[in-house]
Amino acid sequence: MTASSRAVLFDLDGTLLDSIPAFLAITRRACVQLGWPQPQPGYIREVMTLGRSPIEALLGPVDNHDALRRELTAASLDLWQEVFAGEARPFHDTLEVLQHLAGDGYRLGIVTDSNHFVVSQLTGLAGCPPIDVIITRDEAPARKPSPGGIELALQRLGLAPHAAVYVGDNPIDIQAAHSAGVRAFGITTGASLREDLLPHGPHAVLDSLSQLHAYLAEAPIDSQHKPATPATVRGELVSGLGEASGFLAVDWVHEALEGWLGGPIYPGTVNLDVGPDGAALVTRCRHDPGLRSFTLPARDTFCSALLHAVELTHGFMSTPALLLWPRVPGYPDRKLELICPLPLRASWALTDGALLDMRYLTVEEPWP
Repeated sequence: MTASSRAVLFDLDGTLLDSIPAFLAITRRACVQLGWPQPQPGYIREVMTLGRSPIEALLGPVDNHDALRRELTAASLDLWQEVFAGEARPFHDTLEVLQHLAGDGYRLGIVTDSNHFVVSQLTGLAGCPPIDVIITRDEAPARKPSPGGIELALQRLGLAPHAAVYVGDNPIDIQAAHSAGVRAFGITTGASLREDLLPHGPHAVLDSLSQLHAYLAEAPIDSQHKPATPATVRGELVSGLGEASGFLAVDWVHEALEGWLGGPIYPGTVNLDVGPDGAALVTRCRHDPGLRSFTLPARDTFCSALLHAVELTHGFMSTPALLLWPRVPGYPDRKLELICPLPLRASWALTDGALLDMRYLTVEEPWP
């Protein structure tokens, strides 16, 4: 494995650049200009991590939300560049870590939803090593949690997903990395807390960039493709709460699922309890880039979701299905929700307690 066949990709704000105080300062000054109350403690986390509307986080529920948001945006745009340039700084270990990685032969990349001016606050500093690829919101096909920016960075580097890692301070960074098939690291130097990041299954959560080296030494980036090991888990059919049918009936959800499954879906899910051993296997498979998976992005009031292509079997009967994992904190690993092209209970004459085998499909296998 040559040194140039490995890459470390980074988010920028809150990861390489200590810019969260700058965003808060911009909001504070904008609020002064508008005569609004100052942001409360935790404002940045509410907006950047938890996805709360900036207007609601500042003013609470209001009737003229859109008009007020336009006012805040206009006030912020008038002063953001000056304030950002004065407030944002690299973290104390950013340049040292980048230099160390470059010296070890890693290719470096930045994938950010910010723009090139923000990037320049780091890359324009003396001591910053060359960054091999930079993808901002101007180049990425969509913002995170879409994997498009990471995928474009890998394409420009000529690397496969298993030859890179991605480090970010936000749950959407971890989601984007998983969707791109890249090993994900969370970091607590930005807006998010450890408990915000852990539910999204990062390889590890760092408290500083300096900790990354130990993890890379312990589990080196593998530039050689290793096919996924076929995995099968047995589960017991159990009754669900009937809450999934409304979600599956949403037009854009329904359309995406039918496209992935290759035809009509039954408007309900099959629930399997796989027990603690099965749950451990499911957790390991969740982030295996060699397994065929799809990402349903967050939209409207719905969170993002990861889906795996699987085959369900009971006796001599089998059907393709999609294993659904909503990306919400605390979602159980042992109780699986599966989307099928047929009413499984009626078609296969099943009742609670029936045992089914669920086999994950690899990216090399044919799929509807």
